[in-house]
Amino acid sequence: MALQITDIMTPCPNTIESHKCVGDAKQIMEIGGIRHLPVVEEGDLIGVLSEREVQLAEIVEKAMGGMPRVGEICKRDPHIVFDDTPLSEIAAQMAERKIDCTLIADKNAGLVGIFTTVDACRSIQILLEG
Repeated sequence: MALQITDIMTPCPNTIESHKCVGDAKQIMEIGGIRHLPVVEEGDLIGVLSEREVQLAEIVEKAMGGMPRVGEICKRDPHIVFDDTPLSEIAAQMAERKIDCTLIADKNAGLVGIFTTVDACRSIQILLEG
């Protein structure tokens, strides 16, 4: 049986509101042990904040003072696929676009998971051991 995205993705990811400060995002990421955090604005998904953007924001804060809001530094228009999209198609899209995460939605457009390069490595391990 072929692996499905729902078998490999990280289910029900945390989200953060765009008006929150980067410090709040860092705390959520550290507690959850995650490197990508979907960003919402009034319930609508607007982007993804990665650990990399958080680290850059901290450098800017030390140099210039003031911490930006999450919505100001997140990557806008994240890659989103439905939960019935074949895993091979998602991997091909991520490689082609050189992106390190894809958000997974159900047919009701609700966010149900996130698929990252770490999840991709986990799927390779399962396939190789299988």
